[in-house]
Amino acid sequence: MKKLVLFLPNIEEDIDANLTLLGELGVMHVMPFQPAKDASIERVDARIKQLEKAIEILDDYSEIDSREFAIPADLNFRNQKRGEIALLEKVLEADAQEMALQKLEQEQNKELKWYNEWGNVSITDLAELKQVGAFIRLYLLDDRDLKKIQDLENISVVGKLSHLHQVVFVSQDPNEKLDFKEVELPAYQQTELKELVEQTHFKMDENRKLLEILASQKDVLKTALEERIRRMDVRNVHYAGKNFDEQIICWKGFIPEQSVDELVSVAEKNSWAYIIDDPEQEELDEVPTLVKSAKWAERIRPVMNFMGLVPGYKELDVSKIFMIFFTFFTGILVGDAGYGLIFLLITLAVHSKTKFKRKIEFDLMYTLSVAIMIWGVLTGTYFGSQSIANWSFLSQLRVDKLASFGGDSLFVQQLMFSIGAIQLTIGHLQTAWKYNNSVKAIAQLGWVSIIWGLYFVVDQMVLGIAAPAVMPWLFVGGAVLIALFSNPGTSFFKGVLSSLGSLPLSVISGFSDIISYIRLYAVGLSTVLMATSFNHMALGDGITTIASGIGAVLVLVLGHGLNMILAGMAVIVHGVRLNMLEYAGHASVEFSGSEYQPFKLKNQKNI
Repeated sequence: MKKLVLFLPNIEEDIDANLTLLGELGVMHVMPFQPAKDASIERVDARIKQLEKAIEILDDYSEIDSREFAIPADLNFRNQKRGEIALLEKVLEADAQEMALQKLEQEQNKELKWYNEWGNVSITDLAELKQVGAFIRLYLLDDRDLKKIQDLENISVVGKLSHLHQVVFVSQDPNEKLDFKEVELPAYQQTELKELVEQTHFKMDENRKLLEILASQKDVLKTALEERIRRMDVRNVHYAGKNFDEQIICWKGFIPEQSVDELVSVAEKNSWAYIIDDPEQEELDEVPTLVKSAKWAERIRPVMNFMGLVPGYKELDVSKIFMIFFTFFTGILVGDAGYGLIFLLITLAVHSKTKFKRKIEFDLMYTLSVAIMIWGVLTGTYFGSQSIANWSFLSQLRVDKLASFGGDSLFVQQLMFSIGAIQLTIGHLQTAWKYNNSVKAIAQLGWVSIIWGLYFVVDQMVLGIAAPAVMPWLFVGGAVLIALFSNPGTSFFKGVLSSLGSLPLSVISGFSDIISYIRLYAVGLSTVLMATSFNHMALGDGITTIASGIGAVLVLVLGHGLNMILAGMAVIVHGVRLNMLEYAGHASVEFSGSEYQPFKLKNQKNI
């Protein structure tokens, strides 16, 4: 990365055009001098929210084919001046009308329900009785409350709703009432109310037809939204710059080294002033990280983005190793070919909804699903069923030592430790390559020696496998290389003592890191055991009745569904952890970076 300071004349007519060119170039990662604040930003932000709301409203009507409509001239906003604003206001107005009509419909239906409960009561008659001094009030009382007033002569129980009694109270005193909540009377007669409901439904139909016509022009709002988002992006950069005497405005940021010539060409063509230099040592924490990996390794990007894993500017790009081992770990942790097939089918189904549009997330899921299937085939695991695993054509594909049923568990555990030692070794070799012009690279080879010494120790302590005679010499040779070459450039004896002083804790940490890889075996085994247990619960006693068959199906579906969810969680917890902590720690990667996010606009438009 190169540091860039860009200067532009602070002329309102030119600043938006120049920043639009910069955004279309899309190479400058802008570091704001201060938060962008201006009334125009607030106005654009408010308009964006309105447009997003209007588009969301019209999404409910997007299934309608616009060719079915003969759009009236006064509702055709495509060719109107500021048609997007008129369309926006019309949509929001129609949506407000829809909500008001729905509320009115609910109120009217509530009053119709009252008539269903109390009968065809005449509101007019009740009003006439009130005029001659007879005041009628209605109540809904439970048994306990009814007992309190049962001695009153001016009450009548006319019916019952659920557990409540319908009580009519008659009085000649307009202020006399029972000490209970009174039932409100409808505002309209039943016949009038039915007519009003029909009118409301008619208005709702008309309003929905209007929204369908507006939805056929939703692309007008989408175009307006894109333009406002562009405008917001430009304004945010504009007001995050630093003014000099209101004449010049500048921005600081970073650009990839390979983009310098392109920027210089545009700058000179448009009379921009600039300073391009290497970042200072104290600025390295600000420098964003631009990671470019092979296309196949980019598939791990969704996982790293989800976890917020961005290598620091001077750290290694670990995406390739992360992708390889994460795929391998996923296969082991889930480890069931049946589950892998289901994951693959689900991915295909979801992907088909996008008309198989190429997305990195789907590429990752296809890769992981196939990895799960491959490991399941090698271990002979199909929905945790030993019977399926013993089918002749499937058993021929199984590796007997890896088999989930009757395999060599000692061999599998040793394999997990071997995977750990290999991945940690790769981390140190990558670090050695990073220091290929320094003797520090030799110290990393010392760590490789110790890692394999620790591997033999773990095999002996955990698995009871005798260590080879070379094991002590791996520790001795590794310790010597680390002591001599870890801290060059300082006093020789101080460097040696410093390296030896931190060595014991580092060795203990390395030991625990290799041990951590046993989780691959343990979690993979638990997935198989849970699947087998659900099979036994569902089918162990056989299926003798329809009810037992339905129960078996439910247990199998729910049990294996739960097991797949837990296996997926294990991939996130354990598969990511081994890469993010154990491997990254030995590769000296702390993921302390910030992602390179250039100021970028899609295409040229007037702002």
